[in-house]
Amino acid sequence: MSDGVQSSRLPPASTIDLRSPAIAADPLPHYETLRRDGPVHFLSRHDAWIVLGYDEVRAAFSRPEQFSTQPHERVDAVLLGAAQEEHAPIHRIVSSHFSVDALQMLTAVAEERAASLLEPELDIVAGLAQPLSDAVAARLLGFDADAADAIRQARIEARDLDPFTRALDAIAHRAAMYRLLMEAGISARDAASLVRLLWLAGTIATVRIISSSVLRLLRDQSLRRAIEHDHSLIPAFIEEVLRLDPPEHFFPRVTTERVELGGVEIPAGETVFLCLAAANRDPEKYEASGELRLDRLNTRHLTFGHGLHHCIGATLARQEVAIAIRTLLTRAPRFAAAEPLDSLGYHSTMSARVLKRLLVHTDVDQASGRLARASK
Repeated sequence: MSDGVQSSRLPPASTIDLRSPAIAADPLPHYETLRRDGPVHFLSRHDAWIVLGYDEVRAAFSRPEQFSTQPHERVDAVLLGAAQEEHAPIHRIVSSHFSVDALQMLTAVAEERAASLLEPELDIVAGLAQPLSDAVAARLLGFDADAADAIRQARIEARDLDPFTRALDAIAHRAAMYRLLMEAGISARDAASLVRLLWLAGTIATVRIISSSVLRLLRDQSLRRAIEHDHSLIPAFIEEVLRLDPPEHFFPRVTTERVELGGVEIPAGETVFLCLAAANRDPEKYEASGELRLDRLNTRHLTFGHGLHHCIGATLARQEVAIAIRTLLTRAPRFAAAEPLDSLGYHSTMSARVLKRLLVHTDVDQASGRLARASK
């Protein structure tokens, strides 16, 4: 599947505003136009730099001492926004909760939950991806059913991320992982921050990837038939979706000193946007970079970051997406779009383009849906 872009007569870096609704609705042509003039540009409307080339984004990820994660401190200063010397010990503690045994247990949770969610008419976003991701995150963090329900209610009531994160902070102490982190010598404030981060990272990204994956299958019937015929292609399909449709278009960094990147000198103290959506489509790195190819040999992408801050839950996210896809293909093989795919609604922001809903008809009857829910 190819994502064609028209890049003529688009604004240059001196005037482009990524917050513009028109650009946020379809940023890929703008990234492509900028990259043709070089991998690094200064965006005067944002007083920030954007890095678009694969090699340059990867290099910035590899140099955390020069490209600080300080902009992430608002979400989490303990792991996501931690300085290099503070990151490693926290990472070791948290990574122990993603062992092989833990992943097997969480995979079983995902499989059971996915099977219980199928309905004759199903919103892939709110009816499959979200509750599936919530169930896995709740088990990972050790939230009981009442706490998980409180989090879901907080999401419904919150209008944006800030009130929702405050609600998570208020509930964080009810997680078993919170208590384990406290026992490991982590402060109450830092333990709550980590619980909040793991919930957000474990749900937001996974919901978006599942939704994008199903949308790709609905839009490309030849691709869908290939995967239906051979489920061993699912991992390759997921990697291409991750590459082409990253849940976040870029990660922000701040330079700690004057640096050179892509032949451009960036002063100290500058905000830098590492544009994953552009880097993952770099034609210098990928042949036919805008096409989804199940036989692509170069499967390395930067959607989960790289180096020190590579996403700790990447393996789990891939497994959840695979389970959602397999469940649809095996239990509802004739699922089809319930509304025109060219009129879907999106939440379009400067850093992401997120489906509001994706309605499908399935061949699951109402009785079997009730039976699956009753057996949970």
